[in-house]
Amino acid sequence: MGCLATDATHRDQTARTHPGSRGSGAAGPRTKRAQMTREALNSVTSAPTISSIEDGRTAIDEIDTQLRALVGARLDVSRQIQALRSADGGPRIEHSRENEIIAAWSGELGPRGVEIALSILTLCRGSLT
Repeated sequence: MGCLATDATHRDQTARTHPGSRGSGAAGPRTKRAQMTREALNSVTSAPTISSIEDGRTAIDEIDTQLRALVGARLDVSRQIQALRSADGGPRIEHSRENEIIAAWSGELGPRGVEIALSILTLCRGSLT
């Protein structure tokens, strides 16, 4: 998954720029949501083989649960990054970084990936006032 590699690189850069940040992964998870994220990532390998519509719906429900947990964890991390950036006197939002994220989603999923990226970015920005 291309966007995960991009996020990992950004996390490493953030850890070097802000040594007290959680980007290095050295400390344990800060929240239950972060732990759920690790579990969700560890369980993702490939789409399951299904034998019935009911099995398929159950699989989709499980995937959706993982997606919600990951988006929630991303929201938490995004808020922390925004706070760090603001504390350093910088803007809350870095448009060049958002463009990288959009490009990663587009590269993986095409035009619909752009729509997903924009929705996630909008959610994670929070109130702009």
